[in-house]
Amino acid sequence: MKNRFSYDRHMIRKLPVVMGLVILVVIMIITNPTRTDFYTWLESQYGIHVSYDINETTYTQIMNGQEKSLNFRSGHIQHAGIFTTYNETFMDAEGKEINIKAIGVMNMFFKR
Repeated sequence: MKNRFSYDRHMIRKLPVVMGLVILVVIMIITNPTRTDFYTWLESQYGIHVSYDINETTYTQIMNGQEKSLNFRSGHIQHAGIFTTYNETFMDAEGKEINIKAIGVMNMFFKR
């Protein structure tokens, strides 16, 4: 009987920690940023603006007051539930590649 009682008391002590972790994971899942959030971040960090048309998506970059068109080369998005990784490659008119890697978690983005 003594062993069972001490086991129950030990589990009760761990309950707040477990509940806290569950709540944290749920918050991270709910606040995982979307692709639209990524495009907003892309514009603020790199000056790359995304425009949607019925038939196509266009990308432009504004640097030093000049706007230049970009071609989307490739992209990869990996959703991991509590965070998302983005890897997108663009090419400008001169043939220079722009590779952008970011991780999104809790409605924030970080360069990787």
